Amino acid sequence: MKSILSVFIYPMSVLWILILITGILYWRKKSKISYLLLIISTFWLLFISTPFLPNLLVSYLENQFEVLSPNELNDFNHPVNILVLGGGHSNDDRLPSTNQLSEVALARLVEGIRLYRQLPNSRLITSGAAGKEGIPQAEVLKRAAILLGIEEKNIQTQTLPKNTWAEATEYKRIFGDSAQLIIVTSATHMPRAVKLFRKAGLTPIAAPTNHLVKKGNHRDPWFWIPSSGNIRMMESAIHEYAGIVWANFEK
Repeated sequence: MKSILSVFIYPMSVLWILILITGILYWRKKSKISYLLLIISTFWLLFISTPFLPNLLVSYLENQFEVLSPNELNDFNHPVNILVLGGGHSNDDRLPSTNQLSEVALARLVEGIRLYRQLPNSRLITSGAAGKEGIPQAEVLKRAAILLGIEEKNIQTQTLPKNTWAEATEYKRIFGDSAQLIIVTSATHMPRAVKLFRKAGLTPIAAPTNHLVKKGNHRDPWFWIPSSGNIRMMESAIHEYAGIVWANFEK
């Protein structure tokens, strides 16, 4: 149900619905309303494809948690679990595990490894189910981590979770709540992840990565030109805001 509903609130889905209704009304000779909807559709396309609104919505999500700095990491004095949340992969045996991961998943793993190397008593935990792929994402993340120099004995997996809520509940079932927990995920996804992990009775420390809005982007002379990248950013924002609302109903 959640997946079906999310399709209808994505920016491009809204645009196509508006265009479809416009076409139907024009065909039924209701030209005034159809022209009004055509104007609305045009403005909607401008809103979602130019950077102002996507950047505003994404920045609000990404600015809620700061990246963990080396100074903050120095304050950890006991064993720490670093949980890298799943972010997508392809099951392509021709490629090394690092190349099977999506850009999102690879960015999360790299941040998890950065933290692991700076925390001597830490343990790296990868997460994610198989879905339609034959190998669980947690396993692909683990193999990629090994390729990047992490010893296999220091990596554990949770291969059943298919969503963030399941990742939180599965982590608590396997590892409990005694160890300090750092969750690594995309900066846009972090507010929802923290909310769900707290709802599961955990007290996670946020380690956001893969930021979409970065200082200096606006210096590009083509920054204000409409682009598909802005639409994808808008989709990410809408997906997360909807997920935050839906998180209230998870049990």
